[in-house]
Amino acid sequence: MLRLLPVTTTQDYSLFFILNEYSIEHWKRQIAQITEKHGMASFIVHPDYIVEPRTRDTYKSLLAYLADLRSKGKIWNALPREINQWWRARSQMKLVRQGSSWVVEGPERERARVAYALLDGGRLRYELA
Repeated sequence: MLRLLPVTTTQDYSLFFILNEYSIEHWKRQIAQITEKHGMASFIVHPDYIVEPRTRDTYKSLLAYLADLRSKGKIWNALPREINQWWRARSQMKLVRQGSSWVVEGPERERARVAYALLDGGRLRYELA
């Protein structure tokens, strides 16, 4: 089965050469909107579009911003193959009742967490068990 990862952010060419934007503010807004809905932000950056110092500096700023979010535990920076590995393992996991609580069983279960979805002031929030 072919599985595709969606492109969810503006591509570098469009940002630099159509929108004429050389800051990461546009990408930051998109990241905020995506993470607010617990989605996946994916980027396409072509090496031939980040040759000039101005575009390269913008890309470096994006990488620094993503590294900062990762260090704060806000995002998981993953390669497509890592996402594929996670979902293949996840498809074999089960949520099982154990006494008065729930546990995850299956391969790589140590990478999974039980969380409860709560509505908090009209917003979805997760609470780890």
